[in-house]
Amino acid sequence: MSHSTTKHVVIALALLTLTLFLASAAQAQATLTMGLALGSDPNGEPMYTASVTNTSGLDAPNLTVTYTLPAAELPISPSPSGGCLFTPGPSHLTVVCQIQNLNPNQTHNFVIAVHPTDTSPQDVTAVAHEDGGGSASAFITSQITGVGLTEMQVTMISTNPGKVGEALVYTVTVTNIQDDDARNVFALLALPKFTTFVSATKGCTHGILVNCKLGQMSPGTSKSVTITVLPTVSGWTQATAGVRLTTPDRDFTNNSAANSVWINP
Repeated sequence: MSHSTTKHVVIALALLTLTLFLASAAQAQATLTMGLALGSDPNGEPMYTASVTNTSGLDAPNLTVTYTLPAAELPISPSPSGGCLFTPGPSHLTVVCQIQNLNPNQTHNFVIAVHPTDTSPQDVTAVAHEDGGGSASAFITSQITGVGLTEMQVTMISTNPGKVGEALVYTVTVTNIQDDDARNVFALLALPKFTTFVSATKGCTHGILVNCKLGQMSPGTSKSVTITVLPTVSGWTQATAGVRLTTPDRDFTNNSAANSVWINP
């Protein structure tokens, strides 16, 4: 066999190997289909469901669905289907959900819920991808007819000055200053150092952190709780109050309050 013929055979074998490799890679790629639907969660918030189906006979390992939503959407956490990471950005809200594997001929629903803050059309895209290279995407536009916003404001006052061994009383007030109901609201107080807990408003539990259940709060309403402690050391002492709720809050800057008190000997 001539040198030229040998060279041509080597090239042909290389091309055949590459073709077989590409064919094998293509065969290892799961075939995915996706549907995207809009519904409502139990609280009436928009809920998106990306249904991904593996229509092939191959596994779809590390299946990831990435949602892209308008930046004006506020995340509700945890997501209904769990395992989703919300990342707000200046132009979009990105949500990434992942499962370890989608078996052949199986379907998995990736569900997220959000809280809209304006009534402009909401363009939502979902893209699925698995490690073998299989992918699918879907798009939906929804029109929000009305939105409500919850924004909680926390203030705190106390006895001032205090005295070692005498009651120091903190009053924490939580106000819903926006136009939507706030659900499952709790007022919080981190107990100051060198104090002993004495009592709190009914509905409060305590450890290092005092949790006071306020329940649902309508727009414009305020609720207050009082917490009494005994200072044990003279000097400055500081307490921090906050709020916790399950309704999205657009502005967190007014969700806490601090109070410094001088304790006399």
